[in-house]
Amino acid sequence: MLRAHAVVATASAAPSPLWYATRGAGLALLLVLTATIVLGAGTSLRIGGRSIPRFVTALLHRNLGLLAVVLLAVHIVTTVLDPFAHIGVRDALVPFSASYRPLWLGMGTVAAELLVAIAATSLLRRWIGRRTWRLVHWTAYASWPVAVVHGLGTGSDAQAPWMIGITASCVTAALFAVLARLCAGWRSRLPLRLVAGLTATASVAALAVWTVNGPFRPGWAAVAGTPAKILSPGLPPASTAIPVHRGSGGFSDELIGTMVRDAAGRTQVALRDVVDPALTLDVRPPTSAETLPVVTVLRGTRTVCAVPARAGASLYAVCGTTRMTVALSGGPTRIRGTLDTTGPLG
Repeated sequence: MLRAHAVVATASAAPSPLWYATRGAGLALLLVLTATIVLGAGTSLRIGGRSIPRFVTALLHRNLGLLAVVLLAVHIVTTVLDPFAHIGVRDALVPFSASYRPLWLGMGTVAAELLVAIAATSLLRRWIGRRTWRLVHWTAYASWPVAVVHGLGTGSDAQAPWMIGITASCVTAALFAVLARLCAGWRSRLPLRLVAGLTATASVAALAVWTVNGPFRPGWAAVAGTPAKILSPGLPPASTAIPVHRGSGGFSDELIGTMVRDAAGRTQVALRDVVDPALTLDVRPPTSAETLPVVTVLRGTRTVCAVPARAGASLYAVCGTTRMTVALSGGPTRIRGTLDTTGPLG
């Protein structure tokens, strides 16, 4: 049995080179897509005046689009080859079909297919006509936010300060570019431009709210749909796990979870109840003003309690009137455990 205080205090990881390649290509793709949108809006607004010929900015815009396709190919190939998440070719082509975070991975597939469609119509522009090309090209504004949500939902660096800064900068730049494009010639189709501008602003606000209450919360890996065999190899799936006791009183359930380091270098533990996946527990080490680790119990997105826990061979805490004991084993990054309570939680 791994002692609980050791679990809270230490963690290590050894990702594969393919994992790093996937992350790097995804981040580079976000930057290039953002630059493409900003440059596209600037080209339409004729930014640069006579000092920069329009064909120069148009050529740079096209080359950035082609670079985005190359980075997309690298991102997909390295993801499929990386054995960690077991993402196959079918998962990369058919949206929402994967077992690994299907919704968020599927959004990446949708964004990728939109980007490929944009690149293909750009190459075939002289044959399909300007009107069709322009209609498909506008989907770039749709593929970009879908790609951002995909990155936040599946990315392992979403909570890192540097990643937050990059994502926020990209969102801000893209929003200002879109609003500037909509404001140009505002007397023409004013109602449509106004609705589009309000929609873009509201979408960014909704993205911020979702990010804070989703990917930025501890335990997101389990909530996002990471398979139990990845969170804790060798643990039986939730459909076959049977609680020792469950009813109006106490219960004993199996837990699966991961250990990660936050921005400050402190180790945190995120656990999910195998029988009741809506029930999650997050364990963090004490701050300088605290003496004990803190256990936060959540029911979905609702916090049931956040209480100090005594750490020994197991974690012991009192949530409201319910006493609970959490025994942990495994490591160093993926763990399993048992939750025993004297009453219901949440």
